[in-house]
Amino acid sequence: MDNKNREATSDWMAKKLIAVIRTYPNLSRKGIEVEMLKYGVHPSKQQMYRAKQKAREEIEGTHSESYSKLPKYVVLLRQHNPGSVCKIHYYRPNLLVEPRIMRLFISFKGQKDGFLDGCRSFVGFDGCHLKGSFGGVLLAAVTLDGNNSIFPIAFAIVEVENKETWSWFFHFFEEFFGPFDNNRPLTIMSDRQKGLNIAYEQLLPSAIGRYCCRHICMNFKSQFPGVLLSTFFWQAAKSYDAIGFTEAMQRIKDMNIEAWRTYPRFQFLLGLDMLSQQI
Repeated sequence: MDNKNREATSDWMAKKLIAVIRTYPNLSRKGIEVEMLKYGVHPSKQQMYRAKQKAREEIEGTHSESYSKLPKYVVLLRQHNPGSVCKIHYYRPNLLVEPRIMRLFISFKGQKDGFLDGCRSFVGFDGCHLKGSFGGVLLAAVTLDGNNSIFPIAFAIVEVENKETWSWFFHFFEEFFGPFDNNRPLTIMSDRQKGLNIAYEQLLPSAIGRYCCRHICMNFKSQFPGVLLSTFFWQAAKSYDAIGFTEAMQRIKDMNIEAWRTYPRFQFLLGLDMLSQQI
């Protein structure tokens, strides 16, 4: 920082940046630097980072404040959006300890109605890690609507992604959207995450499993690199009839028989590419 501006702390900078970041939430470091030059301040990178974080916390609140409001949010959701489901799982090892929110499952009534009335029973499940001081994993269920657009139907926040948390997720999913049976089959697409597969096989035994083409293609390309092989892979995966599928598989066999043997016929019966790329 410029020696002439020792009073320009990150707190002072944050106050000056609040109005700007409200308008430009993704303001870059260069943008912050330009804003500070208006006041004759030459901040360091660390100061700009801290100032932006403090300004965002002032605008959006902190993660701690947001999590503390979840119980109230659940109550309001049930009051003003009847028919929706919102479940909180608390962690409390003993009565001397305040309960902590460990998991959260939410699905709105509009999502349920949209899925049951306008979507096929083809659902993709996946999880991604959350950034922030609390970490955790976001689990999501999405499907395709009548326009072949992604339609989210349920999500949950859990501590880790494993068999236990997926089982917890599928319990409420089946309770809210089910029952699923042979008369109303459900097709599940996943990335072959072991905990996920084991969980739905136990809780949704009638469901049919399919795998994400994109994940299998990544493994395929790492073992058998080459543009043509990858092209034939997608031709097989996207085929709508047996003739096109067989032709693409024959091209793979003619080019590299080991690739054909490693990825046999059944692995291409995976699911919709559009869903696998956007889940």
